[in-house]
Amino acid sequence: MSISRPDEVYHFPNNLPIELSYKNTQTYSKCSSYDPKAFAQGFVWHQIIVQHHGKICGRDGVQEILDAIFAVVEGEEFFPIAYRRGSKEDRFLVRQCKAAINKLFEQNLLIQLADASFVQLQMQFNVGEFKFGQISPHTKLTEALNRLYTCMERINGVEGILNLCRFNSNPEFVDLVVNMGNRGVFDTICNLIYRNDEKFRLVNGLILSDNCITTLAPLTVFAGVEFAFLDLRRNKLVSSSRLCRDLSNVKADEILLAGNPVTTASNYPDCLRPILKNFKQIDGIPAENLSKDYTPLDYEDDGNCEGFRVDITNKETMHKFQNSSDWHSIMIPDPEHEFSKDEIFDYFFITVSATLSDIYPCYYKFAGGEHQFLLRQCFDQLKFLVDVCKMEMKVPRLSTHFDNHSALSEIQIDKTLRYYLVMNIRPFKHGQLEPIDCIDKALTRRFNGINRQLNLDKFQNIEGLENIVINLSSPKILSRVLMQASRKFLTSCVELRLAHNKITNANMSKVLSLMSNLKAIDLGNNWILDLEDIKDLSLLGLKTLRLDGNPLCSKYTFAGEYIKAVRRHFPELTKLDNIEIKNKGSLNYQKNFLCDVRGYEFVDEFVPHYFKVFDSQERQSLKELYHPNAIFTTSFNYRIAQMTTQNFKRISKYCENSRNILKISDLSRAHTSVHLGTNQIMQVLFELPSMLHDTLTFNTDTTIYNENMIMITVSGVFYDLAPSMMDNDILMGFTRTFVIIPVEKRMSC
Repeated sequence: MSISRPDEVYHFPNNLPIELSYKNTQTYSKCSSYDPKAFAQGFVWHQIIVQHHGKICGRDGVQEILDAIFAVVEGEEFFPIAYRRGSKEDRFLVRQCKAAINKLFEQNLLIQLADASFVQLQMQFNVGEFKFGQISPHTKLTEALNRLYTCMERINGVEGILNLCRFNSNPEFVDLVVNMGNRGVFDTICNLIYRNDEKFRLVNGLILSDNCITTLAPLTVFAGVEFAFLDLRRNKLVSSSRLCRDLSNVKADEILLAGNPVTTASNYPDCLRPILKNFKQIDGIPAENLSKDYTPLDYEDDGNCEGFRVDITNKETMHKFQNSSDWHSIMIPDPEHEFSKDEIFDYFFITVSATLSDIYPCYYKFAGGEHQFLLRQCFDQLKFLVDVCKMEMKVPRLSTHFDNHSALSEIQIDKTLRYYLVMNIRPFKHGQLEPIDCIDKALTRRFNGINRQLNLDKFQNIEGLENIVINLSSPKILSRVLMQASRKFLTSCVELRLAHNKITNANMSKVLSLMSNLKAIDLGNNWILDLEDIKDLSLLGLKTLRLDGNPLCSKYTFAGEYIKAVRRHFPELTKLDNIEIKNKGSLNYQKNFLCDVRGYEFVDEFVPHYFKVFDSQERQSLKELYHPNAIFTTSFNYRIAQMTTQNFKRISKYCENSRNILKISDLSRAHTSVHLGTNQIMQVLFELPSMLHDTLTFNTDTTIYNENMIMITVSGVFYDLAPSMMDNDILMGFTRTFVIIPVEKRMSC
């Protein structure tokens, strides 16, 4: 095919251009077959057009399209070339991929996206002539591999580790899509490596992390080869049985699998038993000691593995370990298992110094009546615990008593926990936890590039942090995490969420200044006591701030007082606690106020449960919540102008028990409408009509929360349900206040 006047020309660096002509092109769409005579497999280019009609935009959209196409052609070699974006359709070139094209036709040239929608493809055969010197996938792969052979890495003292991490991002592939998640492509790459005898004899390991790999079957080409190192982290390996089958003949001193879905399965790591003989270590753990609750304490690898015990009798020996990089253990005897893991770490972080080294407890376990966890590279903190704290942790308790009808709280020390250290208990091994690496991966998992939001709510619960404690209640560690985030995301981040992290101080404006586009911060449900503890954030020019659920909120009786105090520090705010601020500087209402963060779980459970039962046919179940001396009153108000005669009759049940003193003419009702005791209260509740409360409209204020009393005020709307299909539901508002006291280990209203 000769092209005298091409319709399009694609130019490539270091390769001849590709000239396209649509004069003799055969075009197919919405069909499951094609004329074999029209298809030339050899020296021609074909074009695939993706007709998305503008519904898929951005880089993520391109990836979604490619993922859908590769899912259809799985197992077949397929290299999209010169991918071009368009407002209505995308297009790219392919050649020598008949098997993959056949699979696309089997699907009627339709691909299905992640949201289950379909996109139509159009196939154009023979749009250009292939010439030697034009871009070739195999040539580009060989060029990239040859360059990587010259800069192989050294790991654990072993040279010759070929690094193919994020292989598609290599500069040779600017105009070529290389998807190692496709078995056909991965096969091609493995064969190119294995068949290059001159280079392959120098290869002692492979780094294949972050390549979306779904099957390891292509690695069977290396059967009989004994690698020193094989890194398969952060791919998409799901099936343990398939993993074992694919690796049955692959051997390596160490293999890394962390970050694959298979490692989160309930049967992991037991599912790896069929292949344990092939590897000495898996993710830094000796294969013979692999288990789900692994810590480096679970195995012995030399005669000194038991470490050196330091207690109050020999604390002067601590100086011997000043330069040690090994693991050290803190052992806290608790023979009755009186304290939980969270409690132990709360007390521990109160004990350690806020000015010394960052401290990251790792590999916690409870065994033999002791809480145990490992530390390293924090000698100054360990010496502080020995010399200053005398190897004791105080157990605080918040005590509340009443003085002149006011609730006063104070901290009391009920108990002291004594502990000892075991220094140099295990050597540090490659592949074990490293805090900075763990933090970086956690930040990556929680950043949403589409919304430009970094969501660090409940940071400790992020996948990958199960065996390390990163305590954001420490201002120093919080600063470390936020600095790492700022350097990582820079101007990309607009919103930062930090709720539910026990944060006590967030004066981090200098750390966050690199996020120059940051406009919103969520600090809700933390331990912030005063606005002074966050005032430096005002330098960021925030527009949105959330603080509800912090103890500082209990300082303000009225919403106006609260908003005025906040705006004194943050004059540019337009939204506070998810509520728009009025021009005059006030809120419509203060939503979900919580005087003490300890009450969060109780309120979150009690309120939905109560109203769910109330709205059901089982209101009698509420009887057990009311104390024999409980008091219940209700008041009701409405506008006559908005009330029809029929509706007025329907709401009469509410009026009968209303105790609105400003409205009732017979003041004796002020006493008779006070309902005392379980029976009277339940009688009133049964007389009320059928209702359906809309929990999405609820605003919950917890103004008292202590060991003696809880006071919760709930406001929102409910529907007075129509008695028949001929009537309509009536939308009504309500406010209810519950005063709850503990009685015989259960709560009563």
